[in-house]
Amino acid sequence: MASFKKLKSGWQYRISYKANGKYSTKSENGFRTKGEAKIAASEMEQRLNKGYDIRAAERFFPEYFRDWYDLYRKGKKGPDNDGDIRRAVEFAEEKFVGVKLKDLTRNMYQQALNDYGETHATASVKKHHTYMRACLRDAIQDEVIFKDPTYKAVAVGKVAPKNEDLKYLSYGESKRLILELMSNLQPRYISRYIILFGLATGCRFSEIIGMTWDCVDFVNHKIKINKTWDSKYTNNFSNTKNYSSKRTITIDEETLNILDDLKKQQNKNAVATGLRNTKNLVFANSKMELVSNSAVNKTLRNLCQKVNVTKITCHSLRHTHASMLLYKRVNVKYLSRRLGHKDIVTTLQTYSHIIDEMEQMESRQVDNTMEELYNAK
Repeated sequence: MASFKKLKSGWQYRISYKANGKYSTKSENGFRTKGEAKIAASEMEQRLNKGYDIRAAERFFPEYFRDWYDLYRKGKKGPDNDGDIRRAVEFAEEKFVGVKLKDLTRNMYQQALNDYGETHATASVKKHHTYMRACLRDAIQDEVIFKDPTYKAVAVGKVAPKNEDLKYLSYGESKRLILELMSNLQPRYISRYIILFGLATGCRFSEIIGMTWDCVDFVNHKIKINKTWDSKYTNNFSNTKNYSSKRTITIDEETLNILDDLKKQQNKNAVATGLRNTKNLVFANSKMELVSNSAVNKTLRNLCQKVNVTKITCHSLRHTHASMLLYKRVNVKYLSRRLGHKDIVTTLQTYSHIIDEMEQMESRQVDNTMEELYNAK
């Protein structure tokens, strides 16, 4: 049963309930009328009957969020993912000081995202939003709270991302770069092989240096991407970025010949030096070691400068590969699978400017086709 009392601050309800074998009371005040207090009391009794956890709802959101991270997410996907969620927790600890779960509103939540977005890129705002929303929706599922403060929240940043200008080489620039790479190709310059492979396959750098010889199918002209190399934390093999990143793609005969020659020279070097390629790595140098991303980028910048083309990074080789295939009218769905994107939307978003250019070309082709029809005799 609920009791009601009129206070200076408004009407109050008080109800008693049983939780974990013990009786407790719950009260709330500030209602304008006794009728509003009765409605609120009835709703609370229904929640309590369903197992509503009042104690959990009284917890501060940042504290609840951190415990959720430690229990459900920490160490489940990898260090980078842990870092993303940890930064979201730290954001909550800064922006929602003293805010209890039950008191967190949509306005509070949206305002926090807006403030953060003033000085950050959209991708950063979305990351915080993604993990806070996941935590709060779990709280709803556990009947700790009953309304979603993240409902229709908009995560937008005002700072342009660093990679807003997608850099890639044109077909002619790629050709000049390849000619220069081929002019001095030897195992002690393993960065050159990596650059060629990146252009030919569109693989991510971690996928390239994690490539092993058993994943190269010389007979069927294919390569299997089923792992990466973690240079940041473990200095060992690791999982691919996502499930879709595990893929088998075709590779051209010229690149395969280059790899075949590299393998023969590695074997010859192993006999001469006694060094063994214990992990069967494709892109191990003459010392049977892997090179860093920064080392490859340095080589690539120098080569670009030498042949007078746009200076790009190793990741831009992936964009170059994609742009060349798009300009050659390769199906976007196939390209998405080849690049190992999670879905075709990622491909469309990443290369939207190239696709827009192609659409303009296609529209002109339609006009030309109609003109030919009208002028046909």
